[in-house]
Amino acid sequence: MARADAENELLRAVARGDPDALGELYRAFERPLYSVGMRWLSDPKLAEELVQEVTFRIWRRATTFDGRRGAASSWIFGIARNVAADLARERARRPIAVADPPRVQETLDEEKAWEAWQVSLELKRLPRQQQEIIELAYGRDMTQAEVARTLGIPLGTVKTRLYAGLKSLRRSLVERGVVEESSR
Repeated sequence: MARADAENELLRAVARGDPDALGELYRAFERPLYSVGMRWLSDPKLAEELVQEVTFRIWRRATTFDGRRGAASSWIFGIARNVAADLARERARRPIAVADPPRVQETLDEEKAWEAWQVSLELKRLPRQQQEIIELAYGRDMTQAEVARTLGIPLGTVKTRLYAGLKSLRRSLVERGVVEESSR
């Protein structure tokens, strides 16, 4: 069963009141939702709130999901966009402390958010060792030498795993149509 079909079936099970199915959906989407929340809201607490609110809305609205109109991930992503807009409006209404200057909020770029979502999904499909190195190198902006020290592995191993992971990630993103194939 394809991942999209499995997600659709989980959402249908949630609609039937299955809390275990909701738990599986939560585990599948927690990280991508948090990543999207951070991109849109630039606030870890609000990103966490987004994940929780989306999960709550999935539980309450699962019966409205229609698999003929699109995939479960698209439906969930649409909920996340609405929640992010709600949270951004709520944050704008809160008084700002004098010591904390307001952050410039970027407008929600749906295309970039969708691409980030797809990258996050494909990153989770890589072997754990490659994921870890890519997350340290790009997520925490570490040099390859810093990654090697942090993980306690040789620099050559870091370079090999990083290269293999990025190559595999790019291939899967090209297959999904997220990035264009380079003309090498």
